[in-house]
Amino acid sequence: MQHIKKDPLLRRPISPKDIRDLRQRLSRDSTKPLSQQQFSELLGVSWSTVARWERGGRPDDHMARKLTRLRRALDVLGDMVKREYRLAFFKQHHPLLLNLRPIDLLDGEDGAMAIIRLLEGAETGAFA
Repeated sequence: MQHIKKDPLLRRPISPKDIRDLRQRLSRDSTKPLSQQQFSELLGVSWSTVARWERGGRPDDHMARKLTRLRRALDVLGDMVKREYRLAFFKQHHPLLLNLRPIDLLDGEDGAMAIIRLLEGAETGAFA
C-alpha cells in the first residue's frame, strides 16, 4: 500500500474567518474587507464560491494551498506595500518575477518561494 504524505500547508483547514481575514488584508479600506467579487476575480473563482467558503464550505486542496501561500506572502509583505496598493501588487505583472503576476505564482510552491525571496530581498535591499 502506498503511503501518501500529508501536505504541511494543509495541516489546518482554511476557515471562513481566514477567508475574511485575507479579504481584509487586501482591502484599501481598513474598516471593511475587499469585496467577495474582487477577491474572486483575483483568485479566478466565482464570487459565489468565495461566499460558500465564508459560510463554511471548504476550498479544494489546490485552492487551500494557494490561499495559505497568499497568507504567507501577505505576512512577508507586511508594511512594505501600502494597504491601498496590496491588491495591485498581486494582480500586476512584475519584471523581477519573469513578468508574471504574483497571484498566479502562488499556484505552486516554487512560485510562492520566488515571491517570498523577492519580498525578503526588497526588505533587506539584497537581491539574489
